[in-house]
Amino acid sequence: MARAKKSGGGGGAPAWMATFADMMSLLLTFFVLLLSFAEMDIVKFRDAMGSISEALGVTTGGTGMFQNSTSPAIMQTPMPAPSASAPAPSTNEIILDELDNLVIDNGLSKDVEVVESDRGTILRVRGKMFFNPGTADLKYESQQILDKIADLMQRYPTRISIEGHTDNIPISRGKYSSNWELSTARAYAALRFFQENKAMDLKRITIAGFGDTHPLAPNDTPEGRAKNRRVEFVFNDR
Repeated sequence: MARAKKSGGGGGAPAWMATFADMMSLLLTFFVLLLSFAEMDIVKFRDAMGSISEALGVTTGGTGMFQNSTSPAIMQTPMPAPSASAPAPSTNEIILDELDNLVIDNGLSKDVEVVESDRGTILRVRGKMFFNPGTADLKYESQQILDKIADLMQRYPTRISIEGHTDNIPISRGKYSSNWELSTARAYAALRFFQENKAMDLKRITIAGFGDTHPLAPNDTPEGRAKNRRVEFVFNDR
């Protein structure tokens, strides 16, 4: 008995092609999404660059996402950093300035000197402005400068030392037996003026007599001896 022939099968693409086609569609969709994301980032980047350019005053030109300009950007001048404030002047420095003005305004530079030292501010007054030779009695014309010194002493509550100095010529006559006594008496005469004529806090004031032991110049000339005969007012806020 004759056998029937086997069928050669139906027509169409193999089964694996359908799977491959699906995979390719998914890949195409994935790349399209990537491309769209990339385009969105570029747009945002361009917008950001445009905002920065406007803020810096850059004129747009050229091509591409980075613009260029031949005009310089107008930049604001930066504010200077605040400097540390200068320290306030000390009381000694203020008194120094006021005493300098006192000497200049009254034409006293020949007989009055203002000195800044480690001890404080020193006002040196030649003895002849205050006293006659060999005496400790204040001259009438000494009151003008003593009044101004008292005004400073009242306005600035510093410590004050009144110090008398002489030359090295020994005292041969008069009421004082030595230069020590004379220099101390002259310092006390200034203190007594403040005590009797001004409302002074005498607790802030000291006096001393140094005789000829602290000369400013050699005592071998009349000029040097005249410079050494003096009364010093030492202002010290320390």
